[in-house]
Amino acid sequence: MAEKDITKAFALVALLIVIGIVLGLVLSTVSLSLAKEQVERRGWRPPPDEELPARFVLRYYTGSILITVNIMLLVGLLGVYLQTYAVTRSSFMLGLMFFIGVLLIQSILSLPLLHTLFGYTFFGLGPFVILPHVFETMALVILIILSME
Repeated sequence: MAEKDITKAFALVALLIVIGIVLGLVLSTVSLSLAKEQVERRGWRPPPDEELPARFVLRYYTGSILITVNIMLLVGLLGVYLQTYAVTRSSFMLGLMFFIGVLLIQSILSLPLLHTLFGYTFFGLGPFVILPHVFETMALVILIILSME
């Protein structure tokens, strides 16, 4: 990969990550407040002097941000594959686009906002909510850089 292409790949990854972080912060703030409302409607109320535990809020935000970053990386990767497919008409590229489409659906279905909108909340799952998305993020960064070669 030429130096210009490497720079372009890393710039794309950085841009997608920044957009994902900003969008993830917004979505996690909205979904956490909706989740609090739903839990309170079901009868659970924290003691008057307590808020949600800080570690839960941190995990919730971190998970939401990672998932949103993954969605942005998948959209970027899909764009790279669409450009390549337009030039090559390769069935392999078409297969990769379907693969990315499945991962994109998985990531969208993992968004806490979506769970909240359907009446579910994210209490009690610990770090296991976040860890799979950390590895997915690393894999997607590698895949984008390799795909732009």
